Amino acid sequence: MIFEIIIKNVQHISELSYSIDLSKNKLHGIVGKNGVGKTTLIKAINNLQSTDTYQKTASPYIFNENSQITYKFGDDNYEFNFNEKLNIIDTKQIISSTAKSSIFVELPIPHGKRFSHFQKLGNIDEELRKSIAIESFVEPIELIEFLSNVYDSNRFDSLKEFSFKGEKYYFILKDNDYYIREDYFSSGEYFVVSLYKLIQGRKKCITIDEIDISLDAHAQVNLIHQLREFCEQYEVNIIFTTHSLPLMKTLQDDELFYMSKAEETISVEPKSYHYVKSLLFGFQGWDKYLLTEDEVLLEYIEHIVFGSEEPIFYQYKVIHIGGADQVVSLMRRNESEHFLTEEGKVLCVLDGDQRAHRNNLLNDNVVCIPFESIEKDLYQLYLAGSAEIPRLPAEIDLAQRKSPSKALFKELIKNKLMSKVEIYHFLELQKQVETEEFKAVLLEFLTAD
Repeated sequence: MIFEIIIKNVQHISELSYSIDLSKNKLHGIVGKNGVGKTTLIKAINNLQSTDTYQKTASPYIFNENSQITYKFGDDNYEFNFNEKLNIIDTKQIISSTAKSSIFVELPIPHGKRFSHFQKLGNIDEELRKSIAIESFVEPIELIEFLSNVYDSNRFDSLKEFSFKGEKYYFILKDNDYYIREDYFSSGEYFVVSLYKLIQGRKKCITIDEIDISLDAHAQVNLIHQLREFCEQYEVNIIFTTHSLPLMKTLQDDELFYMSKAEETISVEPKSYHYVKSLLFGFQGWDKYLLTEDEVLLEYIEHIVFGSEEPIFYQYKVIHIGGADQVVSLMRRNESEHFLTEEGKVLCVLDGDQRAHRNNLLNDNVVCIPFESIEKDLYQLYLAGSAEIPRLPAEIDLAQRKSPSKALFKELIKNKLMSKVEIYHFLELQKQVETEEFKAVLLEFLTAD
């Protein structure tokens, strides 16, 4: 089921588009520079579930006569337009109960529920006391395990659960019937418990602005690992924004999305951690930059430079970004924004299989290694029975691996059959002329003024 939002002429945003397939049950971590529109998107999602969101959380001056937010939720389409009399955006359409019940949004400070919870459970305190007196509570094993994994602590071992009017509540039972209600947990702990409740309730689209607030870096990383499992187990999607570098690093490539502005449109696109890190945090201070696809290619470049007798006077940085498109995209973005360095001092080094994609090669600062890739060429020669590549132990079945070529490269090194340097030298002997030409281009870039 597709959930799509298009925001037009709201605050500083001319147009912002965002789409998620809710049938995939995934994490969606959205990152971007301050002010690009992350919180505006979060409020827009909440607006479908609670149509007075903007009246409660924003100034009326963010709208004008051209303001509009359109939604596609499965087969349903909704349109919110500017109401001149009320100076807000609203709709005359009836939002389906399915859409409303499928969405939960944790808004930013000070509107988020995690920041206003201190009086939430006061009205059930008497029932809680009764529950303790007659021991009508249970141990929430899964939640205890969840909290213990997030915080690496056993302080939740005495957590209890009791139900009242169809709702579940949690407390930590101490000696002499002393107890700590969930609303007296720390704001981070209360937030994690609340998030667990939402997941258990199978809210299809759980959205959280700044998920890292109130959680230390270690807890953030642990939380992501746990949420990834819950998304699959309970068939939910969790959309969140973050500024946390440790948290971003934990996300997989299809879980991390970068929000950026291109001309008048703000888009949200999947990007690798290294792409995002380069844009948001930068590697400034180096004279020249080499952008590559992956760590194997990065290490091969460093092998060439270290093994060269050419004097390298410039400080340089090799960064592996992700796919070829992201590598070239980052270089081109640097040409306009200069977040790394000035134009002409960034070189993209791609695998040889990118030669077929000529769009990547229409720039003097994009070059390819002489091999399809280190792993692919090695694998093809292995399959061809090259006597210079040792055979792997019989119990290692490359055909069962997700990427046999990458598996071969790793297994040869892991089993101490070939070192990385030996692999490089072996492949270079297969294409000596092309290798020398590539090395010359690489070293020319690093040594030329």
